[in-house]
Amino acid sequence: MPSVHIIGAGVAGHTLARELVRGGYAGAITISDAQGLPYDRPPLSKSLQVEPFAPISWYQEHRINLIQEEISELPALESDEDYIVLATGTTPRRLQVPGAQYARTLHTAADAAALSQELDTGMFGQRVLIIGAGLVGAEFASTAKMLGAQVTLVSSSNAPLSAIMGEDLAQQLHAEHAVHGITTLTGAVTELGPNHAMVSGKRFEAEIIVAAIGVDPETALAESAGLQVDDGILVDAQQRCLGHTQILAIGDAARVAGARRAVHWEAAMEDAAIAAATILGTEAPDHTVPWFWSDRHEAHVESVGDFSAVESVVKRYNRRGKIQVVFGLDGGGNLVAASMIDGGLMAKAVKRLIAKGRTPALEQLEDPAVSARELGR
Repeated sequence: MPSVHIIGAGVAGHTLARELVRGGYAGAITISDAQGLPYDRPPLSKSLQVEPFAPISWYQEHRINLIQEEISELPALESDEDYIVLATGTTPRRLQVPGAQYARTLHTAADAAALSQELDTGMFGQRVLIIGAGLVGAEFASTAKMLGAQVTLVSSSNAPLSAIMGEDLAQQLHAEHAVHGITTLTGAVTELGPNHAMVSGKRFEAEIIVAAIGVDPETALAESAGLQVDDGILVDAQQRCLGHTQILAIGDAARVAGARRAVHWEAAMEDAAIAAATILGTEAPDHTVPWFWSDRHEAHVESVGDFSAVESVVKRYNRRGKIQVVFGLDGGGNLVAASMIDGGLMAKAVKRLIAKGRTPALEQLEDPAVSARELGR
């Protein structure tokens, strides 16, 4: 009987198993992961909650073998109908400063559980210092504040995430932390201790220190197997590792040769759908317009498209004079990206517009009275 062995149980690995089941795959499906039952990663920083994709009974019903194990070398392929799929995800970057070992990370269910317990059982108002104000850092800062901590958020910029949502909205969002009682610092961390951090020459005390300075693709297993790696495991358009027809890679650890690596939840699901089509021999879906979301301070933030291609922006304001939507245009005046706060249907409308190559009039983009539904017509 043919088999598919999926290494990694994040959104990419689980989605591949689900798509194979939906496609009627008759072979054996195995998912190996050191963390056990597949679970969704975004809720870790948003709420410190662990949310499994499905109950264990779902995997049993569909005869999917779940094995909690650390894979140190690629298993052997028994036949030319077998597949190995690397869905190894990412690893958190480590600070390169004296005392870096005192900084915690928030990357796994165990990380989230430990931080949740410490915030629940610690003294009210305990001091939390977070290094890095990107998606994970900002979301955890919001969560820790809601749990009663005194939060200090350190960033190297006053507009974190500007590369993926534009300078204007990124700066406004970062400034909102102070409105919610979070201290923000712009500077460089030069040293850590068990209960303190040195930031641009000043000492800050903290009971909990968390580093959220980004992630790197987990490629160690691929490298040990001699697969091609360059900012991710290199794959072709069918998610096959270059030079290997039966070894695939998907999700945050994979990169299509000649393209930028996508590190988004939806992109990982699309990789999995393409890999399933490769295994099943069916027509593969296309990647859609990039989209991601974040939740902080009860605000829902979304970004669509590619801000690296943006040369000018059109801003839409709400009644309080705050930016609600930033539309990004390329050098030819074409809509290529947008970011928004509590945008409702706007993200879906912009995705459709970009996919169709349509750009509404600038007056329509600016006018808050023009709804997302009207823009998307």
